[in-house]
Amino acid sequence: MTASARLTLSLLAAVVVAEGILVAGAFNPAPHTGGDNAGYVGLAHALLTTGSYTEAFDPAGLPHTKYPPLFPALLAALIALGARTWVALKSTAAVATVTAVALTYLWAARRVGPWSALAVALLFGASSAVVYYSHWVLSDPVFVALTMAALWALDRELAGKAASGEAEGSDGDARAGRWLAVGVVAAGLAYFTRSAGLPLVVATLGWLAWRRRWRSLAWAGTALGAPALVWWMRGRGAPGSYATELWMVDPYQPALGTIGPVGLVPRALENLSGYVLGHGPGGIVGARGAWVSLLGVVLVAAALYGWARALRRGRVGPAELFLPLYAGLVLLWPTVWSGDRFALPLYPLVFLYGALALRDVTTRLPRLAGNLLAAAVVLAVALPAAASWVREARTARTCARVVAAEGAFACYGPRVGAFVTAAEWAATGLPDGAAILTRKPRIFYALSGVPSRTFPFDEDPEVLLAVADEVGAEYVLLDEWDDLAGAYVGGAVARRPGAFCYIRSFGTPGAGGAQLLGILTHESRSGASAGSAGEVRIDRCPALYTAVEEPVHQSSSSSGRIPLLEGLDP
Repeated sequence: MTASARLTLSLLAAVVVAEGILVAGAFNPAPHTGGDNAGYVGLAHALLTTGSYTEAFDPAGLPHTKYPPLFPALLAALIALGARTWVALKSTAAVATVTAVALTYLWAARRVGPWSALAVALLFGASSAVVYYSHWVLSDPVFVALTMAALWALDRELAGKAASGEAEGSDGDARAGRWLAVGVVAAGLAYFTRSAGLPLVVATLGWLAWRRRWRSLAWAGTALGAPALVWWMRGRGAPGSYATELWMVDPYQPALGTIGPVGLVPRALENLSGYVLGHGPGGIVGARGAWVSLLGVVLVAAALYGWARALRRGRVGPAELFLPLYAGLVLLWPTVWSGDRFALPLYPLVFLYGALALRDVTTRLPRLAGNLLAAAVVLAVALPAAASWVREARTARTCARVVAAEGAFACYGPRVGAFVTAAEWAATGLPDGAAILTRKPRIFYALSGVPSRTFPFDEDPEVLLAVADEVGAEYVLLDEWDDLAGAYVGGAVARRPGAFCYIRSFGTPGAGGAQLLGILTHESRSGASAGSAGEVRIDRCPALYTAVEEPVHQSSSSSGRIPLLEGLDP
């Protein structure tokens, strides 16, 4: 082994250890309050129990067409091996994060050398958003790891071609072909982890076409295109697909309508401002403010300079194509989706191209001055990121103590706690075949096994009642998770109290509690409205709205176990 190879391996080991410490130190055992986490668990559960990729959490039980199936399949494999807790499933994100940073180092080392690659990988690994998403049940870390695996393997293929001096259009020897195969497979897996992997697939095929490697393009296009076509056909025209939501003003408020191609221009400009001045740099240093916006401008300018420098020197590889394609996709997405989560795959490229730009500057300075400038630039990014990590680690330690003492969701206070208690009670307190309208249907399902759908964000009570009738929901939860249930469910009850009945309360309503209400059958609803002075009275529900025996509620979330998965144990 050469001295250069030994150095590369030594620094790789240092990167893995350092990132492992960062991830472990900030690891938060609490479940995420976003629905995606529980949604992935529900999809994995459906794969195991029914062999189908369906939205079992929804009363309609429709085929799922939005999230590609690789990450739920990975969770299903862990569950089949005995994983039953949130922490066990979070291990996928933790391991994937460390892997992504290691692959970033290996990829960057081929471009800028081992020491500069060390800085690129550590800045990426210490970024606030990278650490934050390393402990949730989300597909993003796996997606980033597969993206970096593809770029690294394809870069090795490109470097092998250049070293061998083979002509354009040559498909090369078997060893080079193996790296191409690894890159193509990783790109395909990235696409089937997140639909945002499409730019990586296009970049891979576009690079092969650019190099006039027609035979490789043919088999890679078939290998990537055939399964992608099947997945696209499965979701074609589905109301919840990304292609459909792309044209909505706000996917969370369909009533606002859609935009046309011209409307994408102001959206892209708004997203560009948001990512350059806020989401992008904020996801690195974990802060906001004017200095963060300035940092964003500097980082983007340096990255564009480094990217253009690579193009000027004839270095057109998959990474050079992936950067504008992925950035363009992110800029076209609805602004409500914007956030540092979607910037994660761009961070390694921004740091690498920024390193190329910095190298151009430092080589024009005296050696000492150049080294001092490089060190100052790295510290300017690393120190705020380190401060963010300290805060994140402190929060994680505090939350871990609360979780151990009071339950998995206890860190989030009484508003979330009442929702969780209601869901766990519903597991045995509601009759078989029940369905309910809630604020967080996927979390409710993961904690209860009761199918649920989000109540409509519409002030007209008839709309809520129509949705309930459509899906067969006889219950609705008036919670205080946020203000939405109060506005829409509470508003519906105030306007049509004769259509609802009362079952029970959880926590203290008005101080973070929740109330489980029944929705009367169409024949039983009266047209009564609110009384004088806005007073609202509803009757108690008939006995048939609850199970025969009142359950004694015992929280299973205190152990961190996921109630939905309990039924898988013999």
